[in-house]
Amino acid sequence: MNNSPFGKSAFKESLPKVFPFMARTPNSQGLVFRAARFFGAILFLGFSGLAADTPNNLISNGGFEAGMQIWRGDGKIVLLPDGNRVCEIEASKSRMKDLKQEFHLRQLQQVEVVFRARAINYTGPGLRISMHQHGGGSIIWNRDLPADGSWRSYRILYTRATATNDLRELNIATLLGSGSVQIDDVEVREPSKIAGDEPTPPTVAPTATPAPQATPLPPAVAKQLPLPPIQPTQPKPVNQPPQPSLPPGTFGSLEQVMNSAPAEALEKVKDEATRQEGAAELADYFSKNVKGKPARFRVKIDEARPEISKPKEFLVHVSDIPATTWNGARIAVWMWVRFTEENPTAAEKLSVGSERTISGVITRCLIAKGGRPRIDIDVGQAKVE
Repeated sequence: MNNSPFGKSAFKESLPKVFPFMARTPNSQGLVFRAARFFGAILFLGFSGLAADTPNNLISNGGFEAGMQIWRGDGKIVLLPDGNRVCEIEASKSRMKDLKQEFHLRQLQQVEVVFRARAINYTGPGLRISMHQHGGGSIIWNRDLPADGSWRSYRILYTRATATNDLRELNIATLLGSGSVQIDDVEVREPSKIAGDEPTPPTVAPTATPAPQATPLPPAVAKQLPLPPIQPTQPKPVNQPPQPSLPPGTFGSLEQVMNSAPAEALEKVKDEATRQEGAAELADYFSKNVKGKPARFRVKIDEARPEISKPKEFLVHVSDIPATTWNGARIAVWMWVRFTEENPTAAEKLSVGSERTISGVITRCLIAKGGRPRIDIDVGQAKVE
């Protein structure tokens, strides 16, 4: 990835060929540095697309040369000894930590997600990559990481069902664990003809001609090139409410609860033959990893049970599209909202059709046995905002 014809290394290596006076010789080192300082801004402005992103990359600042600009989430920028900037995410045993960015598909029906990653003293199952469509659910892939800490390139194909609403969010997260993971050279682009993590069919066209070899640019020169701010190519939707920051270990949605569960157990829930086995595994996971954790859910109430609800306890059926249609598994969610004292206005706030933010502590979370998969979840010490 880092040696692709349009990657960061290729950009640095190609400068001496484009500008011969920048080649490093025993008698020209001072000239090299003076020329780099004089022309640095012009060079970077002319080649910023090559330095940061592959042409036609739908992701902005995919090489993190401009820091965390455009990106959201838990990552931080780390400067490697060779002068390269990467994003590092410190894993957690209580929640997944992620790195995410919104982008537009630009009418493409299929794209490939390409990036590279490595583990830094990391212990855990690896990475979870998801493509999220607001109001339409998420497609999720799990990938492991090399145990020896070496860089690995990943390639994932994503196909959307319809050509409407081309806004998507790419999310790269560390599954529960310890240590850190470094990520670099993130791209979302039209599928290429090169082999990768998920190879294309055998009837593909020949691979692209590799870039010519060039004398590497001295790291000291490369570091002097300025890093201008990168502006997003598409504005964020103005009607999307801002997401509040959550304390560490707090679940921010039912979708996050589902995404934290083992993918293998969720796959079993989709198959009627293995549903009960998967439900038992999920119930065990939720009991050990979700129960007792704080939560702040934005949910829509599509059914209420006032005949069995009480002033301090209200039973509601929740619509949470990404969670209830997790990766093809249709799951119902019944939630008991339990207050520490009587709340006469809660019944009105939790009426059918209302959309509310509920905060509290998860006191129960399990997959009910029987027919269609169903999550039974209790939120204690609850407040309706």
